[in-house]
Amino acid sequence: MTKRLTGKVALITGGSRGLGRGIAEGFASEGANVIVNYVKDASAADAVVAKIKTLGGDAIAVKADVGDEHAVQAMVDAGMKKFGKIDILVNNAGLLNAVTLEKMSIDTWDQMIRTHLRGMFLCTRFVIPHMLKQKSGKVINVTGTFGILGGAEFTHLSAAKAGMIGFTRALAREVGKQGIHVNAICPAIIRTDLYNFMPDNVRDEIVGAYPLGRVGEVEDIVSTAMFLATKDSDFFTGQTLCPAGGDVMV
Repeated sequence: MTKRLTGKVALITGGSRGLGRGIAEGFASEGANVIVNYVKDASAADAVVAKIKTLGGDAIAVKADVGDEHAVQAMVDAGMKKFGKIDILVNNAGLLNAVTLEKMSIDTWDQMIRTHLRGMFLCTRFVIPHMLKQKSGKVINVTGTFGILGGAEFTHLSAAKAGMIGFTRALAREVGKQGIHVNAICPAIIRTDLYNFMPDNVRDEIVGAYPLGRVGEVEDIVSTAMFLATKDSDFFTGQTLCPAGGDVMV
């Protein structure tokens, strides 16, 4: 049986850990070659590359701060040099911290917007010309339920994630007729390394209110990313899919 992503090339930001790693390895298991973006931990990125190769795919690890335009351009250039194309872009890189607006520093706000919103913009900005040239592509933006519902002590994250959803809808309208699909995944809290940075009481209160009553696992999200990356989603664009335990219902 032909694998669903055979011959495809995916660039996954924040691909060395957590959700990004899960998506990278999931895509590779379906035949994709992967550009694994990381910003700090080269050994973790190399481990993902090694895993992908055991799955029969090819991969490279590329260090780049997604908020740095020159680093992002160099990353996309490296991916194009290695594989000759980029079929799938997953804007997943992110950070997480909790603080009330009253106590939030300007730098904390700026870093959150820079990583999530500017990072998504830059990566998409440098990948989209290649997708337009080949008249096909899948852009998948990883947002979060705070971007729809808002979250106390997360005004910065909520603003960034809401901006990502707006960007998704606008770009979908802009490039749809050129064969490019742009969608968002909107998870609730997922059990990754970032999960442990949330205060226990805040995390437990949020998760306890989910209708399914449990935290999400990486595997819960990978299946949604797989759907959006394959031809199964070819009549979807501008959508925000919410594997969120019922936290958001649309």
